[in-house]
Amino acid sequence: MSRGFEKRVVIAWLALAACAFVALRAPLLALPLERDEGEYAYIAWRMQEGDVPYRDAFDQKPPGTFAAYWLAFETLGRNARSPRLLMHLWSLATAAVLFLLVRNLVGRLAGAGAVLVFAALSADPRVGAASANTEAFLLLPMVAALACVLCSERRESAASWLAAGALSALAVAFKQVAVTNAAYVCVLALLLPGHGPRWRRAAALAAGATLVVAPLIGAFVAAGAGEAFVDAVVVHNFEYASRRSFAEGLAALRHGLASQAPSFALAWLLAGWALLCPGLAGRRSWGLLGGWLLASSAGVAIGWQFRPHYFVQALPALAACAGVALASAVQALHQRARGAALGAALALGLALVALPALANRAVLTAATPEAAARRLWGMNPFAEAAAIARHIARTSSADESVFVVGSEPQIFFYAERRSATRYIFFYPLTGGYPAAAGRQREAMAEVVAARPRYVVWVHVPTSLLVSERTERWIFDESERLLAQGYGLELVAHPDESGEDYVLARGQGALAWVGEARESLDVTPWVAVYRRAR
Repeated sequence: MSRGFEKRVVIAWLALAACAFVALRAPLLALPLERDEGEYAYIAWRMQEGDVPYRDAFDQKPPGTFAAYWLAFETLGRNARSPRLLMHLWSLATAAVLFLLVRNLVGRLAGAGAVLVFAALSADPRVGAASANTEAFLLLPMVAALACVLCSERRESAASWLAAGALSALAVAFKQVAVTNAAYVCVLALLLPGHGPRWRRAAALAAGATLVVAPLIGAFVAAGAGEAFVDAVVVHNFEYASRRSFAEGLAALRHGLASQAPSFALAWLLAGWALLCPGLAGRRSWGLLGGWLLASSAGVAIGWQFRPHYFVQALPALAACAGVALASAVQALHQRARGAALGAALALGLALVALPALANRAVLTAATPEAAARRLWGMNPFAEAAAIARHIARTSSADESVFVVGSEPQIFFYAERRSATRYIFFYPLTGGYPAAAGRQREAMAEVVAARPRYVVWVHVPTSLLVSERTERWIFDESERLLAQGYGLELVAHPDESGEDYVLARGQGALAWVGEARESLDVTPWVAVYRRAR
């Protein structure tokens, strides 16, 4: 294949990737915060005010994403869009490093193909990638760590292995499951040929990881949050990851893949072709990319949860494999029909972009961000959280707190009001974990001491996560709290269609509760109670 033709295809694919990157992200930038984003935003805001994660706000994630949100607020302003803007810039950097990695392994045509696949799929709502989640942030250090390994392979360098260790640890600092990719880097350190002894590589990797891990843990210990950090990030996270059976995980995997298929089918076919034909990339590169996809998929599978956004961890490796197949297809076309090869290359690229655009057209073309949120997240009250928070902010003072019976921490962030308890999510309290009963009592003791001005009761299954294993003590205590001078002030309840919420205030709220009393247990609603002064 001529260098001139290859250059034209590379430029065309990268230009198409840039257009897809913008076009598939811009309509989703103004979406209301979902609950995971809400927790990161609340913790980052409280960090700006001097709070310490884990000690002052319980969360099972490592602190990397809190730091990313804090950086977004410091540099781009404290609002719902800033973390997503940072995520998109972060993803752009990830795409650049991915291009360099695949180019060095297989060639620039495969690198451009990998970037095109990544740009088309890395913001896909079907894998929760419209949100600024942990997985989106762990990708850059994960890809960069592997790029450092390959740099060291070409020319043995302790600095490259040191950087690979630090970047791998940084990826884990965004989410624990990146440990599978860190382990893959360690395996490569033992298996790849080189001039120096393997122990030097291992020492450099360990030193790099220590440069990240030691200051991080030391900072929490110094702030008096070391025990809380271990409890949340290690103990509770292990309990969370060990809850699902293999059968439950298999059902979740089938559901997740079925949901993704309209967007991902072509990328899967291309990646499968590359994996089944080692000669497309050369056996050495095939082994490296296949191992990377396996390590990333292992991270997705930890805990058998298979939530949509978990699949993002495997996306760069999937894109790299698909890019190899794209390059091979274009090379074959160029050899057989040179005149039509450029058009075929563009058609393949357009198909990769068109599939996710068509699959998500209902969300991408929604008239308003609120309408897009409803299509994307159903009756989860994410849009209503902002309206409820505005009401709370108008009718309370900045030093008063809020207690949310549920898992909607974005309410605290929007209202700029502290949570009455460090348990900003109800999941650790209602998930049937061994420590749940004790955590419930800890949470209610904090609430009673805080005397929150507002109690927001979110009667939505995904917010409460109640099951037959749930200890219900905290709900009884919350009812008792409401009986001590709290009055119903606002209710978000389904409209006549049952597909959207309407807000009822004052007497209207009381009237709706009275009329709907018999169906309250099965109807989603959010009630806002205010304590009399």
